[in-house]
Amino acid sequence: MNITVNNKSVSLPSAYSIAQLLEHMNISVARGTVAVAINDEIISKDLWENHAITENDHVTIVAPAQGG
Repeated sequence: MNITVNNKSVSLPSAYSIAQLLEHMNISVARGTVAVAINDEIISKDLWENHAITENDHVTIVAPAQGG
């Protein structure tokens, strides 16, 4: 399955939920500091386990950066 994540093409072996995609990409969500949008629609964190990503979806993942 082919999707776009933050403007980069990503190929997945099968259908993933948002939670599975974040785990696959080694993105930690332990502190609740990540936001996810699919096709420009923000998806509430309580839906991540069951919200399926489909072929050609455009996923945007935003996390705060450290620095000063």
